[in-house]
Amino acid sequence: MQVVNLSKIIASSVLVAFIAACSSTGETTDASASAQAAQADTEAASLAQTQADAQALKDAQAAAAAAAAALIEAQALADAEAAQQAADNAAAQLAAQKQQAQKAAQALAHVIYFDFDQSTIKAEFRKALNGHAAYLSQNPSAKIVLEGHADERGTREYNIALGERRGNAVSRYLVVQGVSIGAIEVVSFGEERPVNSGSDSASLAENRRVEVRYVNY
Repeated sequence: MQVVNLSKIIASSVLVAFIAACSSTGETTDASASAQAAQADTEAASLAQTQADAQALKDAQAAAAAAAAALIEAQALADAEAAQQAADNAAAQLAAQKQQAQKAAQALAHVIYFDFDQSTIKAEFRKALNGHAAYLSQNPSAKIVLEGHADERGTREYNIALGERRGNAVSRYLVVQGVSIGAIEVVSFGEERPVNSGSDSASLAENRRVEVRYVNY
């Protein structure tokens, strides 16, 4: 009888131990699964943060590149505007200098007078001719006509030749001063275009001349 009771007790103890073991194994498995799930969530969150940081870095780099491009474009525009302004200033300065030179050339004596039956340039007119030479040398597009004249004394043919000699004398002087021969044309009117119709010495002196006429300034 005691043996039977002992057997029951042992069987009960084994059953209880088995049930306890099963219960402990289930709790361990659940805890392990929870830990793994938590780790997976952490890793997913970390990956998402890393991707977000990478995207933010790309966005920042793109913004920096756009800002640099805008700065370069703005600098190029500023340089272009500065260059245009400098060109405009230079053009305005050149135009002002040209206008000033034109006024100076216009202010020079445009009539060169000669002694009777002479084609020699007098010293008093060299300063004016030097001014014309300077202007013509600095302005290659400018051209002049030298009109030679004589007073009424002598034949028509002689005075035509004399007016031409006077025009050529002025032309040679200007060429020596650096003026291109292509900028000069010489014509002679002889006695045909007097500026003074008188026959006295002073009137005749006004007709012995070369007139410097600019084709364009």
